[in-house]
Amino acid sequence: MTHRCTRALLVLLLLVAAACGSRTDDTSAEGDDLGEDQTQDDGTDEGVLGPDSETLGSIDNPCGGEAGGETPSGVPGVSDDTIRIGVISDRENDLAPVPTVGIEEAVRAFVEFCNEAGGINGRELELLTYDSQVLRTDDVTKEACADDLFALVGSGSVQDQLGVETRIDCGLVEVAAYSATSTRAESDLFFQPIPGTQSHFFNVGPCQLIAERFPEAVTKAAIVYTDLPAASTRGAQIRDNCEAEAGFDFVVEYPLPFGSTNFGPLVSQMKSEGVKYFTMVSAVPDTLAILREAQDQGIDLEVIDLGQQYYASAVADDGAADGAMVLTNTYPFSEADDIPVLGLYLDWLDEVGATDEQITTLGVQAFSAGLLWATATAALGDDLSRENLIAELEGIHEWDGGGLHMTTDPGANRHNQCFLYLEIVDGDFQRNFPDSGFECDADSVIETEEAYEG
Repeated sequence: MTHRCTRALLVLLLLVAAACGSRTDDTSAEGDDLGEDQTQDDGTDEGVLGPDSETLGSIDNPCGGEAGGETPSGVPGVSDDTIRIGVISDRENDLAPVPTVGIEEAVRAFVEFCNEAGGINGRELELLTYDSQVLRTDDVTKEACADDLFALVGSGSVQDQLGVETRIDCGLVEVAAYSATSTRAESDLFFQPIPGTQSHFFNVGPCQLIAERFPEAVTKAAIVYTDLPAASTRGAQIRDNCEAEAGFDFVVEYPLPFGSTNFGPLVSQMKSEGVKYFTMVSAVPDTLAILREAQDQGIDLEVIDLGQQYYASAVADDGAADGAMVLTNTYPFSEADDIPVLGLYLDWLDEVGATDEQITTLGVQAFSAGLLWATATAALGDDLSRENLIAELEGIHEWDGGGLHMTTDPGANRHNQCFLYLEIVDGDFQRNFPDSGFECDADSVIETEEAYEG
């Protein structure tokens, strides 16, 4: 039963903060201060960033500086020479690859980069790592609470609703890579570079764009999700809001029994209903299996619409997913040559020996979380305390990780309002919409009367 649940829980990562956007044509719209078409300004003459760079794209380099006054007494994780932080992520399980692969490597890369620059105000960073193994998030949070950390930085776990009360009770501030559940996204002492997964807010921009492009297809839509609470909650959120705000009609809604491998009846139902649009909230292997079955049964899907967890080589390499639209919160890796801070992330992943499979968009968000935490911590000088760190983080209302991703408001935990669609073409991810930057519109984020909790 434990193994059965472990594999099931891997689907809970669905949309790491599903992106949002507007009902526009192929030019990026302008909204408020977070809703402008975003372009890159590397802040350097050569466009090559390193530990000695004064700026990292759009932000000041938070690492470096000289040691100042006395070490504050009684502050966890802080000494004259060091600041101790931790990262929690799912690393090992004996059933399936975890979707949080690459998070720990990204935080290691950030720490190596920051220490090479001189640490933060003369204090070197020490990193402790914790493997939550999908089911052990609360257990390792207890360990982190006992390990005298200043903060958790860059964390990300599928079961992140676990351990929240433990973390709050021990006063541990978290600047995470992402939130998988609204329980963590809306918890105290919690920040993330790209706020999302909230119980009363939803980004309808992608639905509206797809509906404008494929008005007939969305009236013959199918949504499939694993019949587990978190996946079902997300499925309901997509169904309700895309129908209400974009004119979708889900003629097939299929809560897939956990552990099922017989996809024939589902695909037969899709065929009989004339489905033209398909989306799924589940694990990559099951989604690919259903797409292969659809091909075998001769279903001509006009739209395959997938979330950020599908930005993976395994999906692009499978011919059944060719033509699929895939959302991303971060700039495409194919654009790294034009985005110096994305190149910096890749360079320092190489420094820590990361594999190709560990270069992920969640890793980009973890690196951004490191920079966000460092920016707030560096601003405190020697006046280091968890309370001051919280106040500094709450004051950061415009953040893009130096140009790694869409601009957001982490200080107010404001749900992200931008999106970028990639398309799988001949085994590669190619930018589809918008032509550059991200598509942003504050009006795309709607507040729902119903609470989608989980």
